[in-house]
Amino acid sequence: MRIALKWLTPALLVAVSASSLTLATTATAETNDAQIDLLLHKRLDNPRIGSDVGMIVVDGPSGAVVSSHDPDGLFLPASNMKIVTAVTTLSTMGADAVLTTRVRAGALPNEVILEGGGDPLLTTSDLQSLASRTAKQLAPDVRVVVRVDEDLFPPAERGPGWTTGYIPSVAASVEALARLWDYSRDPSTNAAKVFAKKLRSLGFKAKLGDAANADPASAVLAEESNTIEDAVSMMLSVSENNVAEVLYRQVAVAQGIVPTWEGGQQAAEKALAALGIDATGMKLLDGSGLSRKDRLSPRFLAVVLRVAKVTTPGPFVTMFEPEAMPVSGETGTLASRYGRYVTKQARCARGDVHAKTGTLFDTIALSGVAKTTTGGERMFALFVNDRPQRYSALSTRQALDGLSATITGCWD
Repeated sequence: MRIALKWLTPALLVAVSASSLTLATTATAETNDAQIDLLLHKRLDNPRIGSDVGMIVVDGPSGAVVSSHDPDGLFLPASNMKIVTAVTTLSTMGADAVLTTRVRAGALPNEVILEGGGDPLLTTSDLQSLASRTAKQLAPDVRVVVRVDEDLFPPAERGPGWTTGYIPSVAASVEALARLWDYSRDPSTNAAKVFAKKLRSLGFKAKLGDAANADPASAVLAEESNTIEDAVSMMLSVSENNVAEVLYRQVAVAQGIVPTWEGGQQAAEKALAALGIDATGMKLLDGSGLSRKDRLSPRFLAVVLRVAKVTTPGPFVTMFEPEAMPVSGETGTLASRYGRYVTKQARCARGDVHAKTGTLFDTIALSGVAKTTTGGERMFALFVNDRPQRYSALSTRQALDGLSATITGCWD
């Protein structure tokens, strides 16, 4: 259930939205804003949406609030939290930063150390390539001991507010060495096994040894890297939870904060503050939105989106590329094959909405940027909590598709 803001003082309520990034209280940018507001409130009264809903629609250029419903309530955001993670990661590290996995020479001639760099895009193929290149630098017939250094992150713990079933189903233990799509409890060991297996296929006798701390001065035998841009794009497009949680920690590492769950929250708040965004009252307990304790307000998320798209767009261009934030009816989790933007009400908005989806068993969310029929842009945040269970999740998603089509002005 949604938590109301009754515990916040009036001063704190003002702090959430009052700054140079304030969202204006009246709409002035487009002549049809009043009609959009009327339609949205009419269409919110929908049994597929229920009564526990938060909404805000903001004119991009002016920041004027076009329409809102409980905009300062605190809601479970589900994977809309990944918008915040994208913004904090890109603002802290930059799109061109690289995350590197290295193989270093160990203390003994037959030892190699697989050093996790917190690259969430590392694949099985990457590990096999690392092993092949490492093999070329090893003496023939050596008995190789593969040791793992994953000390970039503290020992993994289940996230705050994560249910016991999340691992190993929708997320993995967060470790600095892990393969993309591995949702297991021990991804670092699994990665090392892939590496050692490849060495064995090349004729070496290879086994796993104890964990090790790699000497940063030791020789690098091989390395693989991926960029922050690529990681953010994948996270947004397919809503990849493991990528989000690794980036959540990387923001802390980049700021010199110990990357625990608490450190990740501290780092996210610090990154937002550097952008002029006040996160007072928000609960940014993880990077993926899996936590049952995460809370965002629609107004807060609209401010984050407007910073990324309008007021400080430079660092965040990659978020709104077609391969990143899903495009209505076309890409990512908003593709038509998932039943998105296929109804007669929403089809008109195909290609005009860049938005992040969000789903928990009782939560459906959709937030992003809508291109209007008059050529403008509107930022919006839509949160449905306590979703009516007598309707399918897809039917609620399609109801939100219709709301976003209303925001564009195409469903009049």
